Amino acid sequence: MKRWIFLTIVFLAFSPLQAQQTLKGRVVEQMPREEKEGHDHAKLAPLPGVNLFWLGTTIGTSTDQDGYFELKKPDEAENLVVKYVGYRSDTLLIKNQQEIEILLKDLNTLEGITITFREKSISLDPMNPLNAHTMNEDELYKAACCNLSESFETNPSIDVSYSDGVTGSKQIEMLGLAGIYSQITVENMPIIRGLATIEGLTYIPGTWMNSIQVTKGAGSVVNGYESITGQINAELRKPTDKEKLFANIYFNESGRTELNLNLAGKVNENVYTSLLLHSAVRPFAIDRNEDTFLDNPTGENLMLMNRWRFQGKSGWEGQFGFKALRFNNDAGQLQDIADETSDQLYRVSMQTDRLEIWGKAGYVFPGRPYQSLGLQVSSSVHDHQTNFGLNRYQGAENSLYANLIFQSIIGNTAHQYKAGLSFMADNYDESLNATSYDRTEKVPGAFVEYTNQSSEKMTMVAGLRADYHNLYGLFFSPRLHTRLALSDQTTLRASAGRGLRVANILSENLGLLISARTPTIYSTNSTGAYGLNPEIAWNSGLNLTHEFTLNFRTGSVALDFYRTWFSDQVVVDRETTADQVLFYNLEGTSFSNSLQAEVNYELLKFLDLRAAYRWYDVQTTYQEKTLSRPLMANHRAFMNLAYEGLKSWNFDYTLQWIGAKRLPAAGVDFTNFSPDFTLMNAQVTKTFGNLDVYLGMENILDFRQNNPIQGAEDPFGANFESANVWGPIFGRMTYLGARFKML
Repeated sequence: MKRWIFLTIVFLAFSPLQAQQTLKGRVVEQMPREEKEGHDHAKLAPLPGVNLFWLGTTIGTSTDQDGYFELKKPDEAENLVVKYVGYRSDTLLIKNQQEIEILLKDLNTLEGITITFREKSISLDPMNPLNAHTMNEDELYKAACCNLSESFETNPSIDVSYSDGVTGSKQIEMLGLAGIYSQITVENMPIIRGLATIEGLTYIPGTWMNSIQVTKGAGSVVNGYESITGQINAELRKPTDKEKLFANIYFNESGRTELNLNLAGKVNENVYTSLLLHSAVRPFAIDRNEDTFLDNPTGENLMLMNRWRFQGKSGWEGQFGFKALRFNNDAGQLQDIADETSDQLYRVSMQTDRLEIWGKAGYVFPGRPYQSLGLQVSSSVHDHQTNFGLNRYQGAENSLYANLIFQSIIGNTAHQYKAGLSFMADNYDESLNATSYDRTEKVPGAFVEYTNQSSEKMTMVAGLRADYHNLYGLFFSPRLHTRLALSDQTTLRASAGRGLRVANILSENLGLLISARTPTIYSTNSTGAYGLNPEIAWNSGLNLTHEFTLNFRTGSVALDFYRTWFSDQVVVDRETTADQVLFYNLEGTSFSNSLQAEVNYELLKFLDLRAAYRWYDVQTTYQEKTLSRPLMANHRAFMNLAYEGLKSWNFDYTLQWIGAKRLPAAGVDFTNFSPDFTLMNAQVTKTFGNLDVYLGMENILDFRQNNPIQGAEDPFGANFESANVWGPIFGRMTYLGARFKML
């Protein structure tokens, strides 16, 4: 692995790192005279949503909410067209300029008309055949958003729950299945995977993210073969962002305190860099439900990331960076329990050390802005150690990933294609007590993806990739995404695809191991990981979206249905016996049906409503018994109200109803189904210039699961179980924070 990291660094050091010329700028208007009073320092106002494109090409962009834009400049392009409704269109001659400011003047015939533009915090590209929603920075600010796992409180498509009642780990679910079946990428590179699949969601602080893209259904073949139910891609803050300094402080009533500092700057005309820092501590041991176990672990987390971007004028561009983190957390029983000595307590300690290095290099062919060549490379070293009670788990992983992508057209830009080669290697060194589980995976692959945009009514993306896994042989991943415009307001999307993943049964189920259960693996594959087959599944789905205008305000209605079915799956069985957790290959059926209906509408000026209902039918065969998935609510309802615009005040309110969940049949001291319950969250934000102060409350009704840990009074006994968590553990949580930005 050291050789892989060394080769990665050497490649990054010697890769050509110049870029195709990029034009940056800002579009503004002159403020009316009556608005200047008391604002002499800001006589120009930004214009959001202005359209800019190069004359004679299809290359264009729009300004953001602060009027800024960034646009690639083809070598042959010189005339920049600027258009905005109600303002005089303009065409500018651009030679060697790299940064400009454009002043638009409004049309005299429209003087008296006020044009208001509001960028939606969650958006769906109407031309994209993939059912992909983008959550921008405004959406992330609606909740505390301390890390990626906590960023979906206002998103009805993602469910978040605790994996157990001890470690405090949160897991996400999409389309009725655990987050392990969704590919998690960072800027379209599959970095969060392997042993980091579960805990990796906490490795990305909320303040580091610029946006999140959530795609339902099998993703693009360009990003790999592991996507089954969807893809979640986090876009991080860039060195070229307009914010040169961003600071955040967060504190809640459990004592959790977080500090974040992001710095970005220009070294010279071609070089940009940024430094991102994150620190989190939870110093207080709290046991609200008085079961002798900490409600949340104590400890400290530290993360640092440095990234660089290089760009020039000859078609080359590149970036590289690294991230290092250390997590130290303690959980389990409190130290000051009466009549107990420390060696009789059930203690849990968790430590993770991780280093990531990544780089990208790209080349746009001169005179052919549609044709490019890109290379993505990443490498990571991951070490995780957990002690729980009398048991010990150790997991180490060294990974290398490379992806070479060529993009061009067939005849014209209506027919585009991507083709490339990839390579992924993972070396695992795991042990549970005295038993070792070591393996090495090497997967070379090739892919091709064709996009047809010959009609405005229909778009199709068809992809196929072939990968050769050294443990499982040759594997094909066909995927298809289509978009059909039934009318100007109604769009139908359809998708189908196949995916494969290798289950890391120990790291993905640590919560089940913090119990009296004994893990038992029924091996049937002599060469596979843990002696088990890979997980292979098909996913297909339909999405119907209709946009409408009511009372001069826009809205949308969306209905989608997805089905995922497995041909191979590693079954995690705690239904058969109460003293074991069984791992074995699927013999029978396993599927998930997901139906969601969603409405988005601006109820009043600046007051947005988002409401959704979800129905799940998830079933698996457990040793000849086909049962619904445990701890999965078949029915869920969601509502979010967001208001912004009242003298720099923002208000956000979220209501969730979660239906009853089936509890594992082999358990003790609990009934077959949990009760349904309601959760309410709210936040208010006040802006003072560059400073935002926010105050929020989670779980306002203070609903809690009474017994998240069964057998807590005797954790070394036969009835101890920590993974039957179906509801909140801590209860009501108030938090306070502040964000500061400097451009």
